[in-house]
Amino acid sequence: MQTKIFMWRWQHTFQAAVKNLLENILEILELPIASNIFVIGIPIATQKVPEILFHQENCGFIADDFEQVFSLAKQNFDNDPELFFFKSVSHLNQAHRDSLYPKALRSAVQSILQQADLQREQISFCSLPIQKNDHWIITVIQLQQQDFNSQYCLNKVTHELHSMQEYRIDRCFLEALIYQVLKEGELELQSLSAGNTLSLANSERVIEDAAASLLQSIEVHINQWHQVDLLSFANAIAAERYEGAASEGRLIICPKDHPDIAAKVKLAAPIKIYNYRGIRKLLEVSSNKLALLCDIETVWGLGLPLDTYQPSRENLFEIRFAEHQTWELVHAENIMLRVKYRQARLPRTRFDRQLFCNHVDQLFQVNSTTANLLVKAVEAAIEQRHGTMLVITPEAESETHRLAAQSTVIEPVIVSQSIISHLSNIDGAILLSPEGIIHSFGVILDGQASKNGSSARGARYNSAIRYIDEMSRKVNCLALIVSEDGYVDLYSTLTNQ
Repeated sequence: MQTKIFMWRWQHTFQAAVKNLLENILEILELPIASNIFVIGIPIATQKVPEILFHQENCGFIADDFEQVFSLAKQNFDNDPELFFFKSVSHLNQAHRDSLYPKALRSAVQSILQQADLQREQISFCSLPIQKNDHWIITVIQLQQQDFNSQYCLNKVTHELHSMQEYRIDRCFLEALIYQVLKEGELELQSLSAGNTLSLANSERVIEDAAASLLQSIEVHINQWHQVDLLSFANAIAAERYEGAASEGRLIICPKDHPDIAAKVKLAAPIKIYNYRGIRKLLEVSSNKLALLCDIETVWGLGLPLDTYQPSRENLFEIRFAEHQTWELVHAENIMLRVKYRQARLPRTRFDRQLFCNHVDQLFQVNSTTANLLVKAVEAAIEQRHGTMLVITPEAESETHRLAAQSTVIEPVIVSQSIISHLSNIDGAILLSPEGIIHSFGVILDGQASKNGSSARGARYNSAIRYIDEMSRKVNCLALIVSEDGYVDLYSTLTNQ
């Protein structure tokens, strides 16, 4: 049994702060996944296994699990190509050698964790070791493998600057977020903080830093190394207007000589990447059939990717500008990152059909034919460009009469894609029954103020929350809030409960 559990005075506060930061970020990103966060302390002066400490102690590991960590770290250190870098000044040379051991130790810890990960179906991420009193402190964040795999992920994990030096790069936005949280922990351990805070950093700032890190990794895939700030570039283009119109179009990022690009037009004078207005103007001629071509440094032409592109090459990406201040990073038709009004978010499906069908089944117990009819109605609403809302309730007929003064009442009609596509062109909700019968449209919903509302969301979303919360006291109902860019939020009696 361990007789000593404290590595430094505020280790309990530190572990809680890292956990708090990650949970806040996952909540902002609406990603309901569980994480396990703990701290490992590897003794500095000795190689005694019993002196390997943990916080929390019930983290799922004991000191004996890391019996090989010292020999693995030495092996990693001795085989590091950077060991043969020599500085012109002796003290700089020693400082360089000293900087290599933490990297070797992290690799050793990571390899031990990976063995356990295979059995536990999880994935572990480690911070760089930071010296604190008598221990190297390593923060570990663990996720279930299936949760991590739910995000589209690239394969390349490192970038080789030359034969003797390489750097880790991000494979997906979730991975970039985790490493950014670990970095904030490293900075906290190096600071003079007395551990009197549960907030390591502003969550939105960490999210933005993670997005920037992911975009830097994309530069590496195009064989560039920190040539530009792609995040700032995409945000700037998305914010530009041309003759009052918002940015819409496509921009392909790949090497200029990429064999899987068909260049239809080549510019005599390529446009520098920081010429935002020039690129925004040229974006007007891009479409589904023609995209701007960019090699990171310049926009040099217009063309399209060929079907011969192999995603495993990971050197052809796309930035899609959907509307004002909105863009997506895409690889092989997979959305890796979505940014709206400079807020980076994890990609999600526009409409989770299975989740919708589960709600309909639990709330209304309709047959599969009717459920499919309702699905088609939602898919039609997604296609229109102004955003809308569908409210499904058994009280659709009576609610139509109650709200007649603030809606357009129609003779009941079976829902169809063509009808929805027309009725959703005006503001207000479309009111229909679980059997797929439309009773009214352009409905201005009412309801008392709700604690479930969000100041970060618009009037359409919050009006749906107020109405559903009010109605759920007497009957099951479901609202589908379709945003202007076609993303669907579900809110129902089940959500309220």
